[in-house]
Amino acid sequence: MYSRRTSLKTPTDFRFPFEPYGIQQNLMESLYEVIENGHIGIFESPTGTGKSLTLTCGALKWLEDHNNLLKSELNQRINEVSKEIEELELEASGCQDWIQAQFGSIQKKDEVNALKKSKNLLEEYEEKIKELRERRTRVKLKDLAKGRKQGATVVEEEGVPDEDLALGDYETDKPEQDDLENEKDQYKDVKIYFCSRTHSQLAQIAREIKRTDYAKDTRCISLASRQNLCINPSVTKLQSSALINERCLDMQKSQSRTTSSDTDGRPQKKSRTSQQARCPYKAQLAVEELRDASLVEIADIEDLVSAGEALKACPYYSSRSAVKDAQIVLLPYQMLLHRKTRIQTGIELENSVVIIDEAHNLLDTMSDIYSSQISLAQLQLAQQQLVGYKTKYCSRFNATNLLKINQLIFITKRLIKLLTPSDTTCSSRMLRTHELMSEGEFFNIDLFQILEFAEQTRLAQKVQGHAQREEQRKPIIEKENELSSQKGLTGLLRRLEEEQLQKKLPKSKRQEIQAESDAKEEEKKPVRTEAIPSVIRPLLAFLECLTECSDDGQVLMHFDSDPKKSGMKFLLLNPSGHFNELVRKCRAVIIAGGTMRPTGELVDQLFRSCPERVKEYFYDHVVPAEAVLPFTVCRGPTGKKFNFSFTNRNNTEMILELGMTLQNICNVVPAGVICFFSSYDYLEQVYKLLVEKQVIANIEKKKYVFREPRAAGQQVERILGEYAVAIADTRRQGAILFSVVGGKLSEGLNFADDLGRCVVVVGMPYPNKNTPELQEKMRYLENTLMSGAGAEYYDNLCMKAVNQCIGRSVRHINDYATVLLVDERYNSDRVRNKLPQWISRNLKTPPMFGMIQGAVAKFFRDRRKT
Repeated sequence: MYSRRTSLKTPTDFRFPFEPYGIQQNLMESLYEVIENGHIGIFESPTGTGKSLTLTCGALKWLEDHNNLLKSELNQRINEVSKEIEELELEASGCQDWIQAQFGSIQKKDEVNALKKSKNLLEEYEEKIKELRERRTRVKLKDLAKGRKQGATVVEEEGVPDEDLALGDYETDKPEQDDLENEKDQYKDVKIYFCSRTHSQLAQIAREIKRTDYAKDTRCISLASRQNLCINPSVTKLQSSALINERCLDMQKSQSRTTSSDTDGRPQKKSRTSQQARCPYKAQLAVEELRDASLVEIADIEDLVSAGEALKACPYYSSRSAVKDAQIVLLPYQMLLHRKTRIQTGIELENSVVIIDEAHNLLDTMSDIYSSQISLAQLQLAQQQLVGYKTKYCSRFNATNLLKINQLIFITKRLIKLLTPSDTTCSSRMLRTHELMSEGEFFNIDLFQILEFAEQTRLAQKVQGHAQREEQRKPIIEKENELSSQKGLTGLLRRLEEEQLQKKLPKSKRQEIQAESDAKEEEKKPVRTEAIPSVIRPLLAFLECLTECSDDGQVLMHFDSDPKKSGMKFLLLNPSGHFNELVRKCRAVIIAGGTMRPTGELVDQLFRSCPERVKEYFYDHVVPAEAVLPFTVCRGPTGKKFNFSFTNRNNTEMILELGMTLQNICNVVPAGVICFFSSYDYLEQVYKLLVEKQVIANIEKKKYVFREPRAAGQQVERILGEYAVAIADTRRQGAILFSVVGGKLSEGLNFADDLGRCVVVVGMPYPNKNTPELQEKMRYLENTLMSGAGAEYYDNLCMKAVNQCIGRSVRHINDYATVLLVDERYNSDRVRNKLPQWISRNLKTPPMFGMIQGAVAKFFRDRRKT
């Protein structure tokens, strides 16, 4: 395809929905330059500054300008080369060295032919998009969603035939050459992949795009997992993501024994599946109709699901098929960052623009995606299921399948042996992947072939299907055993004896015994058991991790008397190996977040191969400086120092000093106060002492008191709702919410306006330095980067968590709040430099607490006046 030669000039008008703030204008201009120059941009823009809208407008403006310039330059270049050909042919007619002249003319003709081919492909693509829009002018997604949501008829599977659980032949399938040629002959539009952490954040981005002038001409699609998009009740009831994936793939098989293609377009082996097992929402015409509708009108996941239910079309496959024609694709982290998922979803990175929003935990996310763990109990169950499956279907295996099954059973046995050592004095061990395979004596087995075999034969699903069937048959077998025990002379004598005894009992007692007997019989009836969890998938995921480069990760082995607690965990230490493909293939990569500092480790660990491409941008908050009042609180009301280090955190006098500090703050801060502690255990310890010393009772005279529960989900939502109601209650001066750094409230929720007028961070939330995982990560960084890199990483873990807590308040331009960092260790330049710019610029450290309390009281008095 043709690549333009002219550079774009950075514009000043980005068609923003309203007059942009200064920092929004600067961010859009910088973003435009980063994309145009093919750089890697790290952008920090505090939450509440309209970051998502700013990023989308800047990127869409570049895409619009790029497409317009590409088209005009292509036409211009065709005209220029055509004129050059005419001039060369004219010169050749009067030239003695006509061979050389003809050679130059032929080269130019080849060039113009290539240019015309690119132009034709572009025009064909534009015509295709034009026709798509014309077809969809009458029916909109919202109209479909309002239609009658009558589900397709879904027939429950009563059972899976034996032939469907047996393995098919193991072959290596390759895409047809014709398919590869067809791909080359298609115009590929530049795509923007916009990633965020949660589906709710992606839905917000879709809504932001709808607000812009770009909405009517932009083809935007939202991607999600089957678990989020599936509308087939018989599949969604499985709940487990892995089970939903497997059942969905099962339903793609044809009714008859014919060759079909899988979701990636590769030919599948012939198989026989009953008509009732097919998914009624996978009808091609309906899926295509939903695909076209979603390309013409911007839709989030909820819109896709609603329209899919109305059309009886699968939103999952509709959205996937729409990717190739979309201009901007909204998707969660995992779909982009996990290579296998990326390939299966049809995401092509070449010359694309990747924007990763909410990227403050990008390194941890990368490590989590490519790490895996498995317990001893899971390994033992996996061995049991594999052996049972082999015993049942061994006669149907070909030689290759039998070999691979035996190899997998052997590996499982060796891993079990490694986790049951004779010497139990050691609680944990850290091994390199090749050391684990050597000690396990399976270093000579090709794990890549094992994994390929398991994927192509769908071994995990079939082994689990067999295990599920055996689980369902247990009650029947038990019943048969019981009936067989009642036969014969012994059973007859026992029944006669029971009947004689019952005749001597009163009628009421006999009826009671009969009722109990009937109840027991009812319990023994076979019931449809819930889907049992798969243990083959975790096993295969762990083996896949063992194929990583030996220097990029380590295996932590933990030993315990409880098999559920003993296990192995692969720790990815070098995420750059997996991120390099994005950096290498994409035109530009944008890393953005509200609290990106400190960024040193991000550059060192992800962009070591191209530091010259990295550009960093840090923006101030949209709120004026006087709207945020931050303090480092080094001493309490009685002058006692605050130092919540690990060795000093249990000091009773200091905790009581903290209690007095909170009590005084609650006296002068209106509405909501959020107080963050380093862990749930420490919060529990402090809270218990403050209750005993009546500090909590004194605080409750002014404010309602709430605590963040350990369990996530509805409990957190309930506490938040009660907290918001309490703040609005005029009988007291608001409420205080005790929370935990790294918990649900510090990461995903906002405390705008009265919900968070004061944020208190107690101590510095350093993680436990003695964990094997953290020690190994720090050691790795020390060895691969530079001296002190491990300690820097440790500091950054703490400060990132602190910055997230601070960012929970001050969510828009008219908001205001005070921030209290309660620990003398915050009063250092090293720590101050790692804080967000909008906090560090005005951070003060008064020598006495009374000065802080007075300043806070005055801050809110002045706010009430305005």
